Amino acid sequence: MKVFTHNFNPSSNSGPNKFTRTLFNQLIKDNKVILSSQEEADVEFCLIQQQLHKVKPMVLRLDGIWFNSEQDYNRQNSPIVFSYQNADAVVFQSNFNKELTESWFGEHKNSYVIHNAADLNLIKSANANFWDNKFGKDTEVWSCASSWRPHKRLNENIRYFLEFAPKDAIFAIAGSLGMDDAKTIPNSERIVILGDLDYMSLLSLYKRSSTFVHLAYLDHCPNVVVDAQASGCKIVCSSTGGTQEIVHDGIIVQEESWDFKPTKLYEPPSMKWNLVEKNNKTTKINSIETCSKSYFKIMKGLI
Repeated sequence: MKVFTHNFNPSSNSGPNKFTRTLFNQLIKDNKVILSSQEEADVEFCLIQQQLHKVKPMVLRLDGIWFNSEQDYNRQNSPIVFSYQNADAVVFQSNFNKELTESWFGEHKNSYVIHNAADLNLIKSANANFWDNKFGKDTEVWSCASSWRPHKRLNENIRYFLEFAPKDAIFAIAGSLGMDDAKTIPNSERIVILGDLDYMSLLSLYKRSSTFVHLAYLDHCPNVVVDAQASGCKIVCSSTGGTQEIVHDGIIVQEESWDFKPTKLYEPPSMKWNLVEKNNKTTKINSIETCSKSYFKIMKGLI
């Protein structure tokens, strides 16, 4: 099958691009797909929004929509709405993502929910001892990672760690920090700032960690959680958004539900530690092999 892609940058490590790169690497590896020009394509794959008018049947993979009341969300959503209405099939990355989008844009006639998935073979190849010289072989490590913005709630991640982690554990923070984030980090030997990491170093960090904390507000289906869980981490996340849908072994911090109306996303509420254990360790981790088969079936059905 020949596929033309809209809005996909294979050299980018943003969440949507990283997932799409992993997806197509698997489809190409399985000899199911080759990337082509739009004219030669059998089907088009659109990541979030179109770059060109479609020529062939098109599947749209949505990441999320804009709903920050402090921004011009109608203007931001306009190209997504166009692609949504123009798509022959839509893939949502979580049930939360589907419910939110349909409440704003209406129900699509041909839609699916496919949670993001991990490259288990790549994770297996990551060096679990890569960080031993920095952390020590016997130190318990908790971690978090993101492209840090206010709704990712780094301060709440740190607060949870300081309250619930063993006193001799350390907290490793990966990802570029904004100026405001840097100011809120306590001066503590237990907190280690790693900055931006290449992907294999990040996977090695997950494999070295016992617990991954991701208390982001209204996140859809974060790839960092998918990868950390597949690497063996226990997950701590918020009940808001779609993150809790993918957690098999973890702690869900309960918060008030959201009504899907515009909200000040960058002013998320502070958290209370109302904790619920989630333990489905027997549930199989979603692999990119399984995930890619679902995407291929949808694309094939459009031809």
